[in-house]
Amino acid sequence: MEMKLTTGVAILTALLMHCLSISPGIAHQQRALNTSTSGPDHNEGSGFSLQLVTIPEGPDHNARRHSDGFLHLQRSLTTSAMDQKNSALVHGRGVVVQIGTFRSYQEVILVVSTTSSLTWLQCEPCSPKVPQRHPLFNPDRSPSYHAIKGNSPKCHPPFEPVPGTDKCGFHLLGQEGIWASGYMSTDHFRINYGALEPDYTFGCSHITRTFNNAGQSAGVLAVGRAPTSLVTRAAARGLTNFSYCLSHETSHRSFLQFGADVPRMPVRYQTTRILLPHDAHDSAYHVKLIGVSLNKRRLDGVLPEMFARRKDGQGGCIVDLGTPMTTMAQEAYRVVEEAMWVDLKRHGAERVELAGYGLCVMETETIKKRLPSLSLHFAEEEAALVVSPEQLFVVIDVDRKIGQVVCLAVTPGRRTIIGALQQVDTRFVFDLKEDKLTFWPESCGQERV
Repeated sequence: MEMKLTTGVAILTALLMHCLSISPGIAHQQRALNTSTSGPDHNEGSGFSLQLVTIPEGPDHNARRHSDGFLHLQRSLTTSAMDQKNSALVHGRGVVVQIGTFRSYQEVILVVSTTSSLTWLQCEPCSPKVPQRHPLFNPDRSPSYHAIKGNSPKCHPPFEPVPGTDKCGFHLLGQEGIWASGYMSTDHFRINYGALEPDYTFGCSHITRTFNNAGQSAGVLAVGRAPTSLVTRAAARGLTNFSYCLSHETSHRSFLQFGADVPRMPVRYQTTRILLPHDAHDSAYHVKLIGVSLNKRRLDGVLPEMFARRKDGQGGCIVDLGTPMTTMAQEAYRVVEEAMWVDLKRHGAERVELAGYGLCVMETETIKKRLPSLSLHFAEEEAALVVSPEQLFVVIDVDRKIGQVVCLAVTPGRRTIIGALQQVDTRFVFDLKEDKLTFWPESCGQERV
């Protein structure tokens, strides 16, 4: 028998980042950061760390980890949470940024994005604008602010001179229809009260639409492969690797670590190659995925070409800190879902239709024990990212009459994106010099708040 429910994946994407968050709030929190001025004096022996802070998402945080290790979501959330269905794509982990001089700075919160091609934030005047936690950045109040001229060497595609002005403009269309448009600029950035990034290039947005920031974030801090990102800037100083490890424990902290602050590799680790960007506009971290296993059993129906990156840049597989849960290429997803359902059905599972999810079953102790792990196999055959059942499924508390439903936290899509939930308790190290992604299991966030 099949049952139909109305709760959707929308609630999970709106709240998932809260449960993966690694700090109880936005505060003046910092680790033993390298507080020297970021500049040419930095060498390969230096490093710095940025604490990732929680960006609050409102009072309805009805998603939490239970003692069974699974993420539990309550159906009793208000409709407003449904309206925020895409908000987790652009917020959840952020950094506190001070813009301007030490004596005269303005503070904002920026979402960390591994796919954005440009750091940007809302600036005065901005119309339309999206409400945010702090006042909008006012360039007129910053003596160190400069608008990049249209004839500057920095004003090159995808940026371009703005007709009728002497300024350089930018236009960004991001995930889920995010639109930001304004002027290319520079100013001093101090991130999490730590190291200074002088004359940091960013976009000052004067038109912002569809930025689902839950009234908190001012914009995005780009840590992708684009020339203007923080990662590329650090690499130019010899800090060519960075790392993070997301904890399932909300009481634990996590950091974005660069250079010498990146932890040493253990005896056992796995490595796959980071593929070259498709073009100058592509800032994501692409990897070559070739297959999938369930409980260490390879699925023959999942073929490498299902994950191939096409000539137009579509398809392929990327690793993204900002996507809450994994999407998988549709052809491969259908094979994975069917294999899971066949096995669960054999053990008496009752399937449930839940809007936004592909596979849901009624939760029982027997079924919970039968939930499989999933392995993502990369081009290097020995390299596989193993996702435990606790990170692969979520438990939804529907109501007393129906009870609990277990849903696969992977959805079909046009390309495969390894999202944050499936990255939990795994250390990732991105080596931009060697174009390598190294990863290993780790109990993340050993430092408690």
